[in-house]
Amino acid sequence: MSDDAVAQLRALCLAFPSAHEVQTWGHPTFRVGDKMFAACGAGEEGVVSMSCKCTRDLQPDLLTRPGYFRPAYVGDKGWLGITLDGTVPWAEVAENLDRAWRLSAPKRISRGWPPPG
Repeated sequence: MSDDAVAQLRALCLAFPSAHEVQTWGHPTFRVGDKMFAACGAGEEGVVSMSCKCTRDLQPDLLTRPGYFRPAYVGDKGWLGITLDGTVPWAEVAENLDRAWRLSAPKRISRGWPPPG
């Protein structure tokens, strides 16, 4: 895995209030409380990827774009996969992480976080 991509993902995820990292399945996962909102992984040829919570209504449109994919095991639950090879700009990755964090965070925490945009 690219250490730079993992470091960038880690920095984005841990910037959210109450976010923390847990090693699971040999890869970093990111949680708010006990709820996972993002997970890091590696695909074929060591390309770093991540998966994050998404809404089921938004997922189909995003899956048509380059760099997005339906992750195994959780894709049918609305999760979204993103390759971290530069195909998807980091600003767009950050928007997806913001959404994922908001879907997982308790309202008492997410209410105080600035709105996206």
